[in-house]
Amino acid sequence: MKYKLLSVKTIDTNNIGDDIQALAASQFLPSLDGFINREKLSEYDGDECAVIMNGWYMRFPEFWPPSKKIHPLFVAFHINSTAAEKMLCSEGLSYLKEHEPIGCRDKYTYDLLTKKGIKAWFSGCLTLTLGQKYFSEEKDNIIYFTDPPIPKAQPRWLLILDVLTLFRHPFLVRNLSPKLHDHLQQISTFVKYVRTARFIRLYSRIFSKNVLANAIYIRHASSTLLSNEMRLNEAEKLIQLYAKAKFVVTSRIHCALPCLGLGTPVYFTYDKTWKEDSTCRFRGLMELLHVIKVTPYKIEVEFDYTDNFPEDVVANKDSWKPLAKRLTEICSNFIDSFE
Repeated sequence: MKYKLLSVKTIDTNNIGDDIQALAASQFLPSLDGFINREKLSEYDGDECAVIMNGWYMRFPEFWPPSKKIHPLFVAFHINSTAAEKMLCSEGLSYLKEHEPIGCRDKYTYDLLTKKGIKAWFSGCLTLTLGQKYFSEEKDNIIYFTDPPIPKAQPRWLLILDVLTLFRHPFLVRNLSPKLHDHLQQISTFVKYVRTARFIRLYSRIFSKNVLANAIYIRHASSTLLSNEMRLNEAEKLIQLYAKAKFVVTSRIHCALPCLGLGTPVYFTYDKTWKEDSTCRFRGLMELLHVIKVTPYKIEVEFDYTDNFPEDVVANKDSWKPLAKRLTEICSNFIDSFE
């Protein structure tokens, strides 16, 4: 039997979170015999292969269900609200019925499938298992902010507060702006400064300005021009960084959930202005994390912390551990069934 990973390279996405999910699946494979385009599964016509079908489905639901040459294991499976209607047509439901029970990454997907009569269970995300391979006893003192959300200033009068923050902390704004906005080439320096000031206005209510100034800022993005193997290597390097971190602040679930398995304190930042097609992914997963909610007005911490936070880090919850254990057992058994 050949063993392959899902690839998103050919759909022009730069989201390295997709590759982190592939990295999680790769831990269980005895060999890596290639990649399959996640968005054109029905067109696959290569060797018969076993595939762990974790991840987000689909931008192009017209390519669902997958080819019969793919032997799937459905765990950590997410059907996005934008694709649900097309994917859960009669043909799509019949396919899922053949491969039930379906391990659902989030409770939104679980509810979708159970209402359609599909046997399903809440599996959580396969990235919870990354600590098995990448846990590090060695820790450094580095703090990472990975894609922290900065809500739009609505109503517009909030811009006045941002401009006041800009004039109050000009050196901090100038220091942080390129770290937060280097990827936004199309907007002016002044707009970047105002947006950076908004970040400081909100996040300095929790994190000291010293923390904000000295943290490392990361974007979960990778060039779409890189090969699948190179993107997987980039994902691995990120996970190795997070494994040694003091703590991580992130809006990316494929940063936050790996940190749980890695034993790295992590605070998930959630923008309350996000829309349904984004937030449906989080149902059931946010309960595993310490959450910070951000609005244009304020920032809300939804966990207990001391007056010395964040110097006194808050340990992660343990509720993810049974999910990771079950995922490991099921993926291992799936691969063993072909040996």
